[in-house]
Amino acid sequence: MRRFLIKDDNVPSPTNEYAVLSYDEDYDKYTITIPDSINPDDLPAIPGILAREGIREIEDKWARRFVKERVVPSDRQNIGMILREVGMDYYSEFPLLIYTSGRCCMDDFYLEEIIEDSKN
Repeated sequence: MRRFLIKDDNVPSPTNEYAVLSYDEDYDKYTITIPDSINPDDLPAIPGILAREGIREIEDKWARRFVKERVVPSDRQNIGMILREVGMDYYSEFPLLIYTSGRCCMDDFYLEEIIEDSKN
């Protein structure tokens, strides 16, 4: 399981951490967890809408939509050239998400991987 903080470039650290995106590589499933302390208006679009409805544990369907908003779509005209530039042989959202740190032109949010201390 890989986990990523959803952060905002426009807010000084450490208050710029808003949620956690998790990706289970074995099952190809995403989830987003939003702490109760986070105001839904401070979140990116999809997590913010769901948090306003009281949903703080976002399932794969909506978490995947969040991810797809943040990567180059598979039907992009020059997708082959983009994949070669990134060093990929085929289209897959997760490596593209990692490559771009989840940045997109719609907002200032990005992802930072949570590195677990294996000594514990």
